[in-house]
Amino acid sequence: MRNLAKTSTVTAVALLIALPALAQSLTRVRGIITAVDGGRITVRERDGGAVTLNTDGKTSYAYVVPSSINDIKANDFIGAAVKGPSSALVAVEVALIPEDMRAGRIAFYGWDPLPDPTMTKRSDVTVTGSVSNTSDRTVKLVDTNMTNGLVAAIRSGGVGRRLTITYDEGRKSLSIAVPRRAPVVRYVLADRSALAVGSAVFIKINPGNEADLVTIGKGVTPPM
Repeated sequence: MRNLAKTSTVTAVALLIALPALAQSLTRVRGIITAVDGGRITVRERDGGAVTLNTDGKTSYAYVVPSSINDIKANDFIGAAVKGPSSALVAVEVALIPEDMRAGRIAFYGWDPLPDPTMTKRSDVTVTGSVSNTSDRTVKLVDTNMTNGLVAAIRSGGVGRRLTITYDEGRKSLSIAVPRRAPVVRYVLADRSALAVGSAVFIKINPGNEADLVTIGKGVTPPM
């Protein structure tokens, strides 16, 4: 019985040690490239921390370039970070995705808390006794889900557009409101030569800190 109790205690301690490591495993990195050294990339994250990622022949690269809500057309494939319940989804960010980058994308799943440009806090600032029109645009974080699919229908409105997105070969659909303030970008397939120190990046990570997809901002900070 003593041996069993000792074994159980050791196992419990091992689990306690392992769980934080599992919780801290990376899946996505956002930040600025500070070094490109052989097959490794070092990124300074938004919180000031640094992470070094490995790349290999399976790592893919893409630029993300500015686009607009008016560029979204029927039959485009998009990825949208959305907030709200499934009955009232609102896009926080939208990315237009080329055909050669669509494979393997899941239709709808949990994503990260993201800055919400559709929700800002405005306040008047008093300067030497007068009221200024300066706005305090504090961007808040909001819980999001990611949805990927084809634009089946577009309906315009005064505050933006409403998109019907289909997935599972058209058998299922979602309705998403896209406010005019939501960032819209386009992915353009690139190669490793796109990497440069100082570039803003968004990187999807495989186990072992292996970079899967490296997205490099070109005229825009990568969203998502």
